[in-house]
Formats: sequence, C-alpha cells, structure tokens
Amino acid sequence: MAQPKSIPWRKPCLRIGTITTLEGLKKLAKKQPLADLIEVRYDILRRDGLDEEALKAHLLKRQNPVLLTLRTTREGGSYPWKSRERVLLFHSLLAVVDAIDVELQNIPLVREVLIAARAQGRGIILSAHSTTRKLTLGRGERWLDQFRKHRADVYKIAAVARTRKDLGVLARLVLDHPELRLGAMAVGPMAALSRQVLPILGSKLVYGYLDAPAAKGQPSLEEIAPLVPDKIK
Repeated sequence: MAQPKSIPWRKPCLRIGTITTLEGLKKLAKKQPLADLIEVRYDILRRDGLDEEALKAHLLKRQNPVLLTLRTTREGGSYPWKSRERVLLFHSLLAVVDAIDVELQNIPLVREVLIAARAQGRGIILSAHSTTRKLTLGRGERWLDQFRKHRADVYKIAAVARTRKDLGVLARLVLDHPELRLGAMAVGPMAALSRQVLPILGSKLVYGYLDAPAAKGQPSLEEIAPLVPDKIK
C-alpha cells in the first residue's frame, strides 16, 4: 500500500484545484504550485466515459496530493452511481489518492469506506450541499450538529447563494463556529464573491478550477489563489 502524499490540513485555508475533464487529468503529472490539493471529480469524468483503469493510470502520475470525489446526483453530482458500485470504487481507488470527499447524508452507505480511509491514512472531507435551494441558518446549524458526530479533517458546506443575504448565512456559520474546521462556499451568482470573502472570515477551504468549472459560477484557481494568503487566521 503506497503512502499518501502529505496534505497541509492545518493551513489557514486550503486551496483546492478541481479537475473535471479528460484533458485536465494531464495536469496531474505536473506539479501545480497554486494547489494544496487537487480534487478529481470522477462523477463528471465517469459520465464523460472515463473508465476506472484509465483514471488510475493518471492518478499514479500525480505530483500533488489528490482528493477523490464521487458526487451523488442528490447532491449535485453528474453520474447516477449505484450505492455498491460507488463503495467498491472508493475501495479500489484509495491506494492511488490521498483524501476522499464523502457526503454527510450518505454516511450510512459508506461507513466501511470511512473506516478503510482512516486505516490507510487517507484524509477525509465530510460535505453537505444545497445546490438548488438557498440554505437557511437553521438548516446549516443542523448540518453542523451532525458534522460533530463524525471525525473528518475538514467539514464542507456548499450552497446556492443568489444574493448577499444568502451569502451572509454561510458567513454566519463560519464566524459563529470557529471550533470546527469548516470550509464554506457558494455556488451560483455569489460563487466568486464567496471565495474572496469567506476565507478571510475563517473558511478552511477554497475551490477553484484547474481546467473547467465544476459548479456554476466557480472561478479558476489562478484567479482566487492570490486572494488567500497563508497568513489568514
């Protein structure tokens, strides 16, 4: 079993570069200096025809630590996974990635994957998404209560935000709960602004694409990386 690449989880804000295209996968073989971690969205790549063995070949060449995401359609993903298929893929790919993203609502289905990831020294981002309706503060607080029941390296919330008031809900969650390693971001009209504002307020994650946007309104990592200096607390 290969040792995972080191991920600087304790940085004030982790810069994550997202890959969603077949052409973009070639970037794994060359060091990406702006990215602390590279997210490979295999739900999108699988939809576009990439098979598991081809993905592994790219992952074996990785120069940055890689976060594997197999997003479900219920949470904004692009491929209709069967539950057991998804579990088996996680198990198969754990050896060639450094962290995984697992949805809070799917923990009962992937509990064995979490156990395996911890045993193999892989990182875990536990995520919750509201991609079609705005997030209320009450719903966000309930997610945080559920997060606290599970061990992860970082907890992530992504929610559609069409107005500054919507963005304010994400800001409140970050500001009111500094005890959690919480990464928050918006999708939709406030996506770009959220990546400027929320890291300054204490969000522990910021995502930008390396090849093509993974979500509506997502800016490139090149645009946002200079706005997230390492000294932010």
